[in-house]
Amino acid sequence: MSYPSVNKHLEAQGTTLEAATDAQMASAFLAAFCEDLPLGMTRVDELAGKTKSTGQRAMVTLNPNSDEGKQFSRLLGADIARRVLEQHHGVSFGFYNCCKGVAALTKDGLEMTLREQIEAQHPNFVDC
Repeated sequence: MSYPSVNKHLEAQGTTLEAATDAQMASAFLAAFCEDLPLGMTRVDELAGKTKSTGQRAMVTLNPNSDEGKQFSRLLGADIARRVLEQHHGVSFGFYNCCKGVAALTKDGLEMTLREQIEAQHPNFVDC
């Protein structure tokens, strides 16, 4: 997964990759996510907000072939990006398939049943 502006954001903090702290790198990633993937970040922010406000697991289904869906999958489909987003939002994220993302208050809340996985198979997104 590529986040083209991440090095620019490290530089803006007055640091380099070699000298940056973990906090500076996470900050650079978040800034890059907002700049490079604004549609996906809007959905991630909404998903986290819904989970925090309701205290319940929340899911979103996006067309994986849309710009929004592609950006969303670049954010939740990569382990490092997902970890940075989890630390930033204070929730856990999962990516159930190419079109369904989930957020929960804990990692245990992300566990999906077999029935839910079958239900998550969106009939319009067969070739995603």
